[in-house]
Amino acid sequence: MIELIDSVLDILRQNRSNCENVFQKIIDQAKNEYEKYDAPLLIPRRRKGQIFRGNYPSDDPEHFFREAIFVPYLDHLKVEIEDGFIDQKQKCRSLWGLIPKYCDASPNTAQDLERLLELYQEDIGPRAAVVPEVQRWVNKWKKQDVSTVPSSAIEALCACHADIYPNVCILLTILGTLPVSTATSERSFSTMRRLKTYLRSSIGNERMTELALLSIHKNRQIDREKFMNDFVASSNRRSDFVL
Repeated sequence: MIELIDSVLDILRQNRSNCENVFQKIIDQAKNEYEKYDAPLLIPRRRKGQIFRGNYPSDDPEHFFREAIFVPYLDHLKVEIEDGFIDQKQKCRSLWGLIPKYCDASPNTAQDLERLLELYQEDIGPRAAVVPEVQRWVNKWKKQDVSTVPSSAIEALCACHADIYPNVCILLTILGTLPVSTATSERSFSTMRRLKTYLRSSIGNERMTELALLSIHKNRQIDREKFMNDFVASSNRRSDFVL
């Protein structure tokens, strides 16, 4: 995920530094669309006391829209991504050095370890126990071939013995479950808004949760026969169901 964020930011920086050529392609497509309807591409009306948008001194539509829309949009998008993911990037980079494949690739191992001790001091043991444990974990994988060691947090967690490396196991668990966005929780709220209508205002938590899971995971195959059999056998009834 960190590599993906850095990749997007690199693309935005390249487009920003080469904004004239990039926007040239966009404005050419816009002109072609305008020509289909015999409409000219004009600059919006301007006045001296402009308040709600920039009053750029230009009579060229291409220059005006590039300076008024395209460049501010790239700058705003780059800043929002950096501000939104900077904390997550720092946490992930600190934990990234615990993955065996990237143990040697972490340039600031000591600094990352200090950051981990500060961030997760309530979840892990004392410093005197964590530091030598992390060192033993890193040295264990340095002796093995890079192509055979775990390359993800889940693989490293499966290879981590909880009794021998309890603090490393906790940190890898945090890395494997560290959310990169709020999309999951937002999806849950959107689903609840659709499900819990005024006709279902008295629905219980258990049934609400089950309906939400069915709505979110629509592509998951359900064995209807097993579902109906479990429903019939869930309680004693006066008459038996005939399926």
